[in-house]
Amino acid sequence: MSSIRQIQAKYDAEEDRLLLRVGTELDEAHGIWLTRRYLQLVLTALAQYADADPDVGVHESPSDRQDIKDWKARQALGKANFDTPFEADNDPPPSGLLNAPLAYKLNYRIAKNQLYLTLLPKQGEGFNIALNHEVAASMTAILQAAAAKADWRINPPLDPVSQQNLKIIN
Repeated sequence: MSSIRQIQAKYDAEEDRLLLRVGTELDEAHGIWLTRRYLQLVLTALAQYADADPDVGVHESPSDRQDIKDWKARQALGKANFDTPFEADNDPPPSGLLNAPLAYKLNYRIAKNQLYLTLLPKQGEGFNIALNHEVAASMTAILQAAAAKADWRINPPLDPVSQQNLKIIN
């Protein structure tokens, strides 16, 4: 597995889908179409990974945990380069992009302080991505920006620790 060099997500209005592309250090480009439902699954996995950060988990207050996550995301995004055009395979023609598979199944796990995502189509090969916290923060921002362009109104997942303390009053 080679290192991630670039991540891109573009909204296609005709398809009503996002095309997620990942460029690697070996100048390979992998693309997969994401539906709104699938994007929510990916964002949930990214949010769980952010919650699993050891610096976040030590705080009891939901607002303190959110402050730490926000600070770390700002630090990561400050280092990211969003100005460089996607270079992997020099942007193939749109007809090549339409042949990218549609994401159908998502597997993920958090191990050794990394998030391992496997994006799979219904048939054929998908691809695996291993993310550290900095790249995960950038990927989250990229996907959320693409969802905003699509006007999908994706709601951020709730803090799982604060959900445990909810009281229901009838």
